[in-house]
Amino acid sequence: MSRVPPTAEGLSPAEAVSLRARTLVHQGRAEEALTAVRDAQEQLEIGPWDRPTLHYAVAVAHRSLGQAREMTLAADACLAAARGIESAGWTANALNLQAMSAIRDDDVDAALAGLARAENALAATTDPVLAAWARNGLGYCYTLLRLYEIAVPHMELPLPTGDPRQPPMAAAIQRLNLAWLHHRWAGDIERAAPEDVAVGQAARLRETANEYAREALAMSTHHDHPIMAEIRAVELVTRPPHVAVASIDDLRALWAEADHADHVGSRPTVGCALARALWEVGDRDEAMLVAQEAARMSETTSDWQVTADAQWLCADLAAQAGIPGADASRAYGLTLSRVLWRQRLATLHGAMAAREVEAMQHRLEAAQQAATSDPLTGLANRRALEGLLARTSGGAPDVPTSLLLIDLDGFKAVNDEHGHRVGDQVLRAVGTAITDVARRGDLVVRLGGDEFVVVAVDADARQAAMMAERVREAVAATTVSPPGGGQVGVTASVGSRTTGPDLATGDLLHAADEAMYQVKRGHASVGTG
Repeated sequence: MSRVPPTAEGLSPAEAVSLRARTLVHQGRAEEALTAVRDAQEQLEIGPWDRPTLHYAVAVAHRSLGQAREMTLAADACLAAARGIESAGWTANALNLQAMSAIRDDDVDAALAGLARAENALAATTDPVLAAWARNGLGYCYTLLRLYEIAVPHMELPLPTGDPRQPPMAAAIQRLNLAWLHHRWAGDIERAAPEDVAVGQAARLRETANEYAREALAMSTHHDHPIMAEIRAVELVTRPPHVAVASIDDLRALWAEADHADHVGSRPTVGCALARALWEVGDRDEAMLVAQEAARMSETTSDWQVTADAQWLCADLAAQAGIPGADASRAYGLTLSRVLWRQRLATLHGAMAAREVEAMQHRLEAAQQAATSDPLTGLANRRALEGLLARTSGGAPDVPTSLLLIDLDGFKAVNDEHGHRVGDQVLRAVGTAITDVARRGDLVVRLGGDEFVVVAVDADARQAAMMAERVREAVAATTVSPPGGGQVGVTASVGSRTTGPDLATGDLLHAADEAMYQVKRGHASVGTG
């Protein structure tokens, strides 16, 4: 099925629906997003190229709603659709969605393996927008796993501009994600090792977070967008201590606002920052009340680090206030944080190992592909043909195997008259034409020069003769346009033979070659031996 014609904005109707759905999710209207996609699936003619973008939007919406099972099903559907059209970009994005599901289920090994595969798919992605989404997805997943060192390089790369598939505020949201990443990293360090050197490193990370937050504010073109509250929140909570103290009124006002992204815990994060600032100016009673309320609110967020930050703050302030038993609670929290930090480092090593294993596997598969592929046409080569014939030689005797040998007529004249560049174009076009009329599981081979082979397992002599005729007609209809103008093409002589009591698999190639020469000698239009 061909793609649905694009809209005036350059998007297909399905892409336009996906963009609207993702925009609704960013606005906190995920239920409306799901309705929009369902309506589109009922009303539009959805072709293979449009399926991944709709499944992706559905997965994003379900994730926003905290609907784990539904998100996993949509991610699986997105991956199947991506592989169906052989799209590396959509494959990378679908693998990221699956990794998010694995992280939610605490299956870290599965998440790391999926992310390593996503990185390999990303390396093969040529669509700049799909590549940008995949990079951000990788960065987000690695941030969830607290692997900040790997996340940052992915998320720092600039987004493509001017593409209609990008949702509003995309650049601002990217900076927001970077701000949260550095803020989380700083919190991890402070809880794990609150020595002077660690505090200095955390301060530098928060300074970077604040820079990204201020960039997000500057890039915000939709000031009524619901995500603005989150952008303002991260900018306030990452301010340096002396500036944060001067921002108490702003923090208190934002703390009181109802328009927060509760599922990511922006309100309790603001509460923690307000409590710290109040503590610095001596309003310790109010600071403790705000910290305790923030800790209570943090328990309903999907982000465990928000809860950890709030609980740590309560223990820290209580210890500083001299509350009996608080020192022991703080010491326990510090021990736990250090254990989690060591676990983080182990996961980081695991991620690096998973990436290397996947890269090695990718290199091995590429080498195997190169060894069995024809570099000019991308078809299988003689080595692949011999391997298949060897594997099928011991097959069931009642399952026939047919082989077609195709020799191009007039190809030497093409090279002599138009040059080898045009000749190579003809060979590639012929290879595509033969592949198009072969069955899905058939092996199409460039044997060498201007000879091609098709191996069809479980195809009898009648089916082979019909396929040979289709190949002959397809080649005759194939032309290319040389630089000097006009059309250049060739015809083909096709011979076919099928295994049977008097013909073994190992003799197919020779027998089909003899059948092809019957055609060359004018004894038949298609030789069947």
